Amino acid sequence: MTGRGRLERKLARTSRRRITIPLAVVAAVAVAVPAASLAVSGAQATAAARHEAALAPIGIIDAFGAEQAPILAEMKVTGHRDIDGLRFWEGTIAGKPVVDVASGEVDQSAELATYLLDKNFRPRAVLFSGTAGAQNARVHVGDVVVSGFVVDKSNIHYFLGGYQQGYSGEEINLTSRSDVRGDIITGYGTPLPTPSDAKNYNYGSGVDHKAVYVAAYSAPYQLVHTATMATSFIGSTTIADATGIPSRTGSIKNKVVAGIIGQADVWTEPLSWIEAQNMLYPTDAEENEANGFAFMNSQLGVPWLLVRGISDSVWYPNAYDGILASKHAARVVRYLVEHLPATIDKMPTKLADLWKKANARMYGYIVAKKAFYSVTKVSKVVFRNSSGQRVVLTGPRLQKLESEYTYSAGKI
Repeated sequence: MTGRGRLERKLARTSRRRITIPLAVVAAVAVAVPAASLAVSGAQATAAARHEAALAPIGIIDAFGAEQAPILAEMKVTGHRDIDGLRFWEGTIAGKPVVDVASGEVDQSAELATYLLDKNFRPRAVLFSGTAGAQNARVHVGDVVVSGFVVDKSNIHYFLGGYQQGYSGEEINLTSRSDVRGDIITGYGTPLPTPSDAKNYNYGSGVDHKAVYVAAYSAPYQLVHTATMATSFIGSTTIADATGIPSRTGSIKNKVVAGIIGQADVWTEPLSWIEAQNMLYPTDAEENEANGFAFMNSQLGVPWLLVRGISDSVWYPNAYDGILASKHAARVVRYLVEHLPATIDKMPTKLADLWKKANARMYGYIVAKKAFYSVTKVSKVVFRNSSGQRVVLTGPRLQKLESEYTYSAGKI
């Protein structure tokens, strides 16, 4: 918890105590402070309380328990609502209304939780608080990366010519509420068939400008910029924790940076593969829920931001601290709740607004057209048979199985 949070709780405890003041002191106070001043002060306090109560809440989504716990610890919970199997906790952070829900750890469940939160609670903004792995050598365990942009790193087509390329993107069917300003649009859909032309529709023809394909989602700049101002509130990490090497000494000051967050349901560690993927989508952090979250908020026109504490780094495979990362993300969320205005400016983030050391800022692009790669044959397979015995496939036995993966094997 931030120093400011501790102070507020101390003041709140003090306000609840029964304090006995001598009558003479009360009389002195009554004489010293004009009644008009007391009336104005009371009216202002009442108006401020009404203003806070009238604010639309800020929605907060977390993937699982360890990410949700520090958010609930920051909240003064007043109740909850159960909707379609998800529990939405209602309350306040720093006196501001919030709603929090744990979505689950995959893209699809995050999309559902976002939809239910947006439709049922009408938030003025939605934040996704949690953890991610570093995809930038200058991002360390304990740092926080916020989403200037979001990309889908599972949206890759590996071509026979030795290169990878993104698919056309995710289709958003635009309505008057939808917000795709600042997004990278790769194309438009084709009008769908109707009963009158279905028989001869085939693949259809023409262009439907209300169906756009998005390769990268841009978050509102106001949310991104405000979050980066919370650096002084997140603290530091020991170098032993950041590297996973217990013998290391010292500590590093953590930071909040605006970068690109990639969603992928594949956990990638070899640096050569990270390089190939990052040259197509130059991300700074990677996790499992970003795209469903960004997609749904863009579809419904709700301002959004991912706040990702860094729990691990591919440059230090033995480093992992999900608890620290979750707490640091929650501190940034608290800062945002405290400082966001009643109305969020939806002006989108641009490439030039990202952290100067963000990969995309250094490379000069957010999505590449092509990135070339090389993949060698499988050299070993390890599995357990039906008896539970460990089996290792190598040599001639593996080569026999590999014979399927030749063009002659598929000859008709």
